[in-house]
Amino acid sequence: MVFAIFFLTSCTSNSITLPKTLHGMVKTYTVNDKGTVEILGQDMTTEPMHWLYVKCDHWSGCYMRCQGKVKSCKKVVIDNKLDVDYIFSDNGK
Repeated sequence: MVFAIFFLTSCTSNSITLPKTLHGMVKTYTVNDKGTVEILGQDMTTEPMHWLYVKCDHWSGCYMRCQGKVKSCKKVVIDNKLDVDYIFSDNGK
């Protein structure tokens, strides 16, 4: 059984929130020691960083930092049953 876990970080703190674990999904990403979601099978030296702001109950909102193709990062959010409010991408490396 494969577990899919992904990290949301509050915009105003360094605390990490773990949404419910999903069973039976193929793991398409890892989370590095800085809390960034990295999409498996994509070149982390060339892919840009994205901040996906998602709906949550925290007063300042929540985001997921992700490195990889934006479509793949958005899929991680959607697969975890969260809604994307907007995406900021750092394309200027």
